[in-house]
Amino acid sequence: MSAARTVSEIAAAIGGVIEGDGERLIRGVVGLELAGPEDISFLANRRYTTIFRACNAGCVLVGLTEPNAGQTIIRCEDPYLGFARVLELFHPRRVHAPGVHPTAVVEPAYGGLPAAEVDGATVLALAFVGAGAKVGAGSVLHPHSYVGIGAHIGTDCVLMPGAVVADGCVLGDRVVLNPGAVVGGEGFGFVPSKQGLYKIPQTGRAVIGDDVEIGANSCVDRAAIGDTVVGNGTKIDNFVQIGHGATVGDHCLMVSYAGVAGSTTLGDGVVMAVRSMVLGHLDIGNGVQVGAYGLVTEDTPAGARRSGIPAIDHHRWLQVAAATPKLPDLAPELAGLRRELELQRGQIAALQSELKSALKSALADRPGDAGNTKPESK
Repeated sequence: MSAARTVSEIAAAIGGVIEGDGERLIRGVVGLELAGPEDISFLANRRYTTIFRACNAGCVLVGLTEPNAGQTIIRCEDPYLGFARVLELFHPRRVHAPGVHPTAVVEPAYGGLPAAEVDGATVLALAFVGAGAKVGAGSVLHPHSYVGIGAHIGTDCVLMPGAVVADGCVLGDRVVLNPGAVVGGEGFGFVPSKQGLYKIPQTGRAVIGDDVEIGANSCVDRAAIGDTVVGNGTKIDNFVQIGHGATVGDHCLMVSYAGVAGSTTLGDGVVMAVRSMVLGHLDIGNGVQVGAYGLVTEDTPAGARRSGIPAIDHHRWLQVAAATPKLPDLAPELAGLRRELELQRGQIAALQSELKSALKSALADRPGDAGNTKPESK
């Protein structure tokens, strides 16, 4: 944590406007409920307005139109973004000196492969960089991270402990792999045969764009042929699976346990909520949003919102979800209506039979219908 800062210094760093005591000293960043006179907090949701009014924070980041109740505040266009920047201010990332730890392995040239290149990068204890790999300046490889043969890591990347970039795979610049993330694991491809499941060699790559973050224990599989691609600025949470040959566009958001099956394409700005899934060989348009636990089974146009299993239009799904809890109560009523309907059908059948009988009798009693005798001739 960095040293204390004045409200004025904080406002200048995030581009905000002060109302109140600009010389007040701030030592920490805390939530509204726990903030004290030397803390800064933020208000980004109107549900917490009452807490904001009663809080003891030394300063609060608020929106441009939030009324001031006499507190020291910093107005900013987006208080939540301001909060993130203030956290960076008070909790700057550790800066590592470039170099290779004595227990790390950076492979020399061998077998026709050139030596690994790590100039300007930091390779910490027990990390591994394979022959022919390149690690860009400013990148940090934490202990037990792995960069395979011929892989390419851009500048200012961070591979946390246990992160893997498999042979031949590519990370752009400023990529973050959280612990246990795997880029370039074997794609799940097998051919059924008489002898069992025959493995399809996974000869392609996984290619990650710039400014991507991949969460702990998430996997981006290499393609059988060609590339599995994750676009620039996409953020992937923990325990996410991206299948072989899939393409994920720029600035997508994939929350925990989301999954994209092989050979599917997600457009730019797609949002997949927790445990949502997209089946293989589909085309998902730009800006599509898939709700929690949603299962997309067909191509989806740009801007659509889908929820449910199988996923349907979100508003239609809300209607279905609202009606579902009422179904048990409707069952007895429906059974009663069915019995009443069957009774009415029986009554109608009986009336029809009576009408037929009455009509037959009436026709038999009409004059001239008793026989076919002709009148006597004179």
